[in-house]
Amino acid sequence: MLLLPNVADTVERVRPAVVSIVAEAIARDRFGNERSSFGSGTGVIFSSDGMVLTNNHVIEGAANIIVTMDDGSQQEAELLGADAIADLAVLQIPGTYETFLPLDQSVKLRAGEWVIAIGNALALPGGPTVTVGVISALGRTIGGSQGAPLYDLIQTDTVINPGNSGGPLISLDGQLVGINTAVLRGGGGSGRPSIEGIGFAINMETAALVSDQLVKDGRVKWAWMGVFLEDLIPEMAVELGLPIREGVVIQDVLPGGPSDQSGIRQGDIILSMDGNKVATVTDLTRLLRTVFAAGQDIDVELFREGSTETLTLMLGERPSR
Repeated sequence: MLLLPNVADTVERVRPAVVSIVAEAIARDRFGNERSSFGSGTGVIFSSDGMVLTNNHVIEGAANIIVTMDDGSQQEAELLGADAIADLAVLQIPGTYETFLPLDQSVKLRAGEWVIAIGNALALPGGPTVTVGVISALGRTIGGSQGAPLYDLIQTDTVINPGNSGGPLISLDGQLVGINTAVLRGGGGSGRPSIEGIGFAINMETAALVSDQLVKDGRVKWAWMGVFLEDLIPEMAVELGLPIREGVVIQDVLPGGPSDQSGIRQGDIILSMDGNKVATVTDLTRLLRTVFAAGQDIDVELFREGSTETLTLMLGERPSR
């Protein structure tokens, strides 16, 4: 007999930790009159003292942030910190909360696992929207709202709509496994295939690391090399007659940046960083975001003009813009 997952019990148990967020931005028109615009999204309470995790794009530019609890009560939230690169923000609401979803960065996921998305879809009245799907893939990269790509995302076919942003993606046992952040849809014109059922969530490793820095410092100090990168693909390697088939190519080096000061040059191909193999830009970016820190000295093994050599690079802190 086929036993379907009991989604309703799980949702009922975690719902008090899911909040609706309305962010008010205030701007002046050409006559000096103040005009308000409103955006909506979702957040998840992740500590008993009322810290809430959501997407940066939900609250960016907001003068006032109002959080609505599952019981309908409202709280004005304080912004503790936000990061556009990871598209995450931490809010503080007053009070103590029995139901919260901890940020466990050791969550292990597999493609095909069932997951549940809960959120304030389309800002519809009557409580949160619940949708169910599976993990479609892991380690995805898409373009972010600030131009910088979002790396190492969870892809899911769980339906995600505007207003779901910042809401929790949870497992069948109620564990927080991701923060819903984006969806791809549309297409179908000019020979392009239509896109359906492709949603993305920020994984728990990123969410935990970023939120910890936002709570402590109000911002994230990202390690930075000061270079432009691209993957070395096998076709390129063959065309150039290279004896290697994977690595990260230095397209350009910012003058005066950390890589420039260390002697890294345009055309170098990075093979490893502090003993960690680097096969793709995604590999390198993950090391910068989760392993290395600004101000740290690391050994960079690279391929240059037919041979390998190792340089010492002191990582800088990525500029905020």
